[in-house]
Amino acid sequence: MEAPRIATIIRAIYRAVTELHWSVLAGGVLLHMALAWMLMALAGESGLLEPSAFLYWYLTTASTVGYGDLSPVTQPGRLLTAFIVFPGAIAAFTTVVAKALAGMSGRWRRRRMGLADYRGEREHIVLVGYEEQRTPRMIDELVADAEPDQDLILLARRDLVNEDDRIRYVRARSLTAREDLLRAGIPTAARVIIFASNDEETLAAALAITAMNRGGHIVCFFQEEENARLLTAHCPNVEVVLAPSVELVVKAVKDPGSSHLLHILASHTDAAATLFSVTWPGKDAPFGAVTSHFLRHGAVPVSWRPAGGARSDFRFDTKGTISSGDRIFYVADRRLPADALAV
Repeated sequence: MEAPRIATIIRAIYRAVTELHWSVLAGGVLLHMALAWMLMALAGESGLLEPSAFLYWYLTTASTVGYGDLSPVTQPGRLLTAFIVFPGAIAAFTTVVAKALAGMSGRWRRRRMGLADYRGEREHIVLVGYEEQRTPRMIDELVADAEPDQDLILLARRDLVNEDDRIRYVRARSLTAREDLLRAGIPTAARVIIFASNDEETLAAALAITAMNRGGHIVCFFQEEENARLLTAHCPNVEVVLAPSVELVVKAVKDPGSSHLLHILASHTDAAATLFSVTWPGKDAPFGAVTSHFLRHGAVPVSWRPAGGARSDFRFDTKGTISSGDRIFYVADRRLPADALAV
């Protein structure tokens, strides 16, 4: 074997020993157990040699519980236990406990500081970007309407100490860094919300994320309409939300109170009812019959969109026909499960 190869092996062994890897610790514990068993055999401690009895005695000794129902009975056995078994077993036990606690504490610190890895998550929500005034509010809204056991992951460039148990935090070098996007579980996310500090960062993040996530629903917030149009031209399946538009301002002037109503319909925390949507699971039916079905469940349909239709293709035709797969938008005090609507 070549000298450089031997030196590499020696360095690896030295590193494992000095850092007390689990493999080294396990080997040390097994070696000490074997030594203790041989010493008890040499001392004539026949009552401790049976495997289950020896394991029970060794573990109760190591943990300092010491029930006393099994113990050395010969003078050599007691001396060997006092000077060899006790120190080694107790040292092994305390080392294992300390290393396990240190590992759990390290993982907890990594999660709080945004260094954890969530690429194994499935069907979760990822909130990309952090804006000090709006992001906490968005988290409240997302959590209020989250599905059971659906995790919410926050991917942000800024340093945060995550004290919120409702979210998982990932600290990113940039919102386009592939490794950071993978750690946030972007490829397998069911929904992604991109709300960066400016439109340029939002646009760059959207392009990087759409290249990785092909099946999830992606929503972006923009201040300027031109940036929104640019993204839509390249990623037509991304849903874009613009800052309060001219149309909404005029609507509030022409119809006083309409802006408050729109806010209520969009919020899951400030109102007794809000706007939801569901894919119609039933057979083809007139809109009137579907409306009656929703009303029996305490919900009011307001519009519908044909399956495969354009994002802006909303129908308000009360004489139209709802087909399986169409998306219905309704107002209710809670989200209705699709199976409850099947007829």
